[in-house]
Amino acid sequence: MNISAYILEYLKQFGTVIVPDFGVFSLENSKAIINSENGSILPPASKIVYSSDYEAKSDDLASFIAGQKQMTLEASKTDLQIQTDFWKKKLQADQTLEIQDLGILFVEDGKTHFKGNRLQSDHPDFYGLEEIKISDISNKNTQSETSLNTEKDYQFNKSILWAFLIIIPILGIVYVAYTQQELLFGEKSFDKANISVQTKTHRIQD
Repeated sequence: MNISAYILEYLKQFGTVIVPDFGVFSLENSKAIINSENGSILPPASKIVYSSDYEAKSDDLASFIAGQKQMTLEASKTDLQIQTDFWKKKLQADQTLEIQDLGILFVEDGKTHFKGNRLQSDHPDFYGLEEIKISDISNKNTQSETSLNTEKDYQFNKSILWAFLIIIPILGIVYVAYTQQELLFGEKSFDKANISVQTKTHRIQD
């Protein structure tokens, strides 16, 4: 592991780390943001921030690295000093410095700025949240609308089918009732009376 990886590990464990003769790195909560580069929404997370301080003093980080690498404190302090000297010289020469695992330092208008990396937060409210692509949301909405329209069409077609199944038998009954009245209701009473009168007249004539 390089020095920046140990700084990141120390940050994750303790939240703040003083890098001797360089500055202070710390973690702060960051809200969800929209990534304009790929059109996605980044969930809430921890963000690395940096405060430049070339006079900062502390042996905590060197001691931590010494324990991890199983080396003496003095050897660890020497390695750390070599690394920070390199960072400062590169930043001064190029006006920008990318520190692996941590972020990017750059000088603008004579002031040092830092764009820190975002880390997945261990906060229970944020745990498990993932990056969301806006294009995926649009596709899901389109699919939902299509599914909803399909379901509506199915319900409409089903309603029409039931209407036909109900109306057709009723129409059939009405048709039979209209055309076959005698079969359903018997002969009309006035027809029977007329037949009776005709029969009596016939007998009298005989």
